[in-house]
Amino acid sequence: MKKGFIIGSIAIILLAISVILGIYVYNMQHTKDSNIQDGAKLAQIYNQNKLSDELISTSSLEERISPNSVIIEKQYFKDCDHIIRNEIPVDENLINCTKEELAKKYSDWNIEEFTSSQITIYKENEGFCPEHYIIRENNGVLAVYTIDEDGLETLKQETEIQTMYLPQEDIEKFKQGMQVIGNSQLLDVLEDFE
Repeated sequence: MKKGFIIGSIAIILLAISVILGIYVYNMQHTKDSNIQDGAKLAQIYNQNKLSDELISTSSLEERISPNSVIIEKQYFKDCDHIIRNEIPVDENLINCTKEELAKKYSDWNIEEFTSSQITIYKENEGFCPEHYIIRENNGVLAVYTIDEDGLETLKQETEIQTMYLPQEDIEKFKQGMQVIGNSQLLDVLEDFE
């Protein structure tokens, strides 16, 4: 009885495998035939509509701004002949924009470079750049003032550097005002007196 059970089980398994293989082969043949028919139908439609004369090639690899992009802003100021360069992270509403879409949003800028990781934009301005400073003594501390093209001074910040601890010749310089241009030069001067 045990041998009969094993032989019967093997026969059922072989029969199941044969049925599955038969269904697989049938489906493969049927799919192949339907693909040939679908291809023939498409060729017929193609020839009827003469689409071959109207085909337009397109590019699916259009460069877009990624979330990790940086924007480099370069601004030239004509009156002082300075270029200010700022590197800023890309704004959320610019992610996935194309060069053309960016050009619409920054219509008064020129796009010098456009890749998915870096965008460089350029703009020319009249007047002075905002990095003209005068360092003066103000209420016993050094203060930083911005200067516009008309010479008008505006307080930018007061430092914690007390003038009473500075040498007398430096105190005299700061009473008259020490002019510096650029953020790096401003930081260098202030660091010298900290």
